Amino acid sequence: MNINNISNTYQMSSPYSVILCDLWGVVHNGKEIFQKSRDFLKRVKDDGKKVILISNAPRPSSVVEDQLNNKLGLGNDLYDLIVTSGDITANFLNSKSFGKNYYHLGPVKDKDLLKRISLEQKDNLNLADFVLCTGIDDDDLETASDYDDILVEMKKLRLSMVCANPDKIVYRGNKKIDCAGALALNYENMSGKVKYFGKPYGEIYDYILNNLQISNPKITKKDLLAIGDSFSTDVLGANNFDIDILFIRSGIHSEDILSTNDIEKVAKNYLPNLPLELTTAEYL
Repeated sequence: MNINNISNTYQMSSPYSVILCDLWGVVHNGKEIFQKSRDFLKRVKDDGKKVILISNAPRPSSVVEDQLNNKLGLGNDLYDLIVTSGDITANFLNSKSFGKNYYHLGPVKDKDLLKRISLEQKDNLNLADFVLCTGIDDDDLETASDYDDILVEMKKLRLSMVCANPDKIVYRGNKKIDCAGALALNYENMSGKVKYFGKPYGEIYDYILNNLQISNPKITKKDLLAIGDSFSTDVLGANNFDIDILFIRSGIHSEDILSTNDIEKVAKNYLPNLPLELTTAEYL
């Protein structure tokens, strides 16, 4: 593995016309915007680059945009588009590929995603064709293991799960929070079937590239630079889609990297079979 550690992320971004930037762990930590990330986004926008904020939030992009601008104070002048795994999930489910009736496993705060889905929500697993998983009801008090009983019941009914957020954990400030991806992994460990939407899966990248090519048909993957802090979502997704990636070391894997002082070892723990040439920076 060839690892290139850099300090000037702005200079590194110069050959690219489009920046695909992860949000949680790169731009903010759930409580505040990182000033260095704000400065970076302003510089690349001032240069005329397109900035697309890409998130595994299981909510419509409009909800994420409201949080970014009205709660965290990012400002909509620092990006062109926000795309979430919730957007991609809703688009897919509205094709009725999984059935017409679903059971929602997740918190009330994700109700905006459900409004985007033109299917019938059921309150009884026995009436559902599949389960839509967006996360944990109370992520301050609960963990993924608290849901083993309902996962067992889903398996008995042979229900597939649609996971609208492949992330397994995030940090809200310094607190570790289990996400929908942790529930999905537990279900797979019970031999349950799971369909994921969001990074690292191809649908979200295809959607972004197709959207870009509507306004500029000449844009190719070579014009895109992904920025993220997760090996299992950002790095894997960029590599699978064959676009360049800038890995941010201060994000979700920062503790592992600091404790081992060996980023290559940490990377191989998550991506053992993926040969990588990886460019990294401490912050944006």
